[in-house]
Amino acid sequence: MQHEDKLEQSLNEEKERMQAVILPADLDHYIRKGVDKAKRLQARRKRWQRYGTSLAACLLVVGLFFSIRLSPVVAAYVSHIPGMEKLVELIREDKGLQRAAEHRMVQNVGESIQQGAIRFSVDEVLMDERRMLIFYTLSQDRSDQVLSLHKVELLDTAGNPWGLGGASWSHNLEPGQTTKNRIDFTFEERGEVPDFLQLRATISIDGEEQDTPVNVVFAIDKTKFVVHQPISYEVNQEVQVDSQRFTVESITAYPTQTEVRIRFDPANTKHIFEFDQLELEDEKGATYAFWGNGLPYSREGDDVVIYHLESIYFAKFEQLMLQAKGIRALDKDKLTVTIDARTGDFTKIPDERLRLDALRQRDDVVGMDLSLIVDEIDHSRYVSLLGELTDDLGNEYDLLQSTSSSDYPSKNIQLYGHLFKRLTSHGTPSEYSFTLYSYPTRLTEGFAIKIK
Repeated sequence: MQHEDKLEQSLNEEKERMQAVILPADLDHYIRKGVDKAKRLQARRKRWQRYGTSLAACLLVVGLFFSIRLSPVVAAYVSHIPGMEKLVELIREDKGLQRAAEHRMVQNVGESIQQGAIRFSVDEVLMDERRMLIFYTLSQDRSDQVLSLHKVELLDTAGNPWGLGGASWSHNLEPGQTTKNRIDFTFEERGEVPDFLQLRATISIDGEEQDTPVNVVFAIDKTKFVVHQPISYEVNQEVQVDSQRFTVESITAYPTQTEVRIRFDPANTKHIFEFDQLELEDEKGATYAFWGNGLPYSREGDDVVIYHLESIYFAKFEQLMLQAKGIRALDKDKLTVTIDARTGDFTKIPDERLRLDALRQRDDVVGMDLSLIVDEIDHSRYVSLLGELTDDLGNEYDLLQSTSSSDYPSKNIQLYGHLFKRLTSHGTPSEYSFTLYSYPTRLTEGFAIKIK
């Protein structure tokens, strides 16, 4: 009881602090201030920002980086190639990508363009038919500015978008003359791989998006990956936990990732958000999971989700298990959250874990701050909490900014901030609503099934 009283006090103090914040008359200043806050939060947690180009949606995910010893084979392969040391560092946490490099799938590109004081280079490419990793260098003469990518597009030489799917990259947050990093493209749809592609990148200097993007055209060496055809394992095993059913249909291994295809029973009473530590494990205890790089999953319709794990393509194993330690889920009739736009109070929430600390409305801008009570397992696990914002008048909204942080020292309270811009003019709404993308409620247990 004492713990709950302290938690209640902490939430009330946070609510008072949030409500004391008034939206400035200068909207540009408000947005810039919020962006600066987001940068500081990103620096604290090394988040990755992800953009789904086919769905025109942005997914914020926490990047998880682990110090996994580099394979001696990879070290030997790249030791004699100038500039490859950074590539080694950028794939250090992923066993599957290491093995792809061992099998000489890295293409040395070395194409660059100079635009004013900025130089952008595509150094290497590692790809197969489902994923492309582009290793790049971004540089300028000044060392007191933060130079980073703001937006990226993959195009054919005619300037048409190629390889519909999503892209992700880590934002540089430190000033310096040179930035070396990687861009992940995951393909959902694409045609024949052309002989040449172009990478169009919009550069940001100290958070300011530059007007003119840079374009680098580079050749594709198809011989590096066409010989490596996918390896599929038909599974078709049904899993049932707390009367919720799903079927693991198949597992397909590509050189850059493994795809686990799961179909959820539409008759389930709960919506399954995600799995805790979904991974493959062999007979020696080696595991293959999603480590926070690239896109964690893709969807096919309402009931099929394809999860992306480390590649087992070049791995050797006698036995293989698919397992998860937990399953996040929520009753389907509790997925929609509604807010009274006049009082700034929730009118429908799944439970008392979720609080609305502040609702700010000015002209066509809506800002909201949320508190979420989480268990110990989720203390360092931030999610994309809410989806598309709607209202009772049918207005459309664009998400300008999202932030997430902990209410220190109370680690079991997460704070989420969202800033939206109204795109249509159907009138002043009296109610807002959104669908939850994730929530910290779980089924009673995880699952484990034998694949091989």
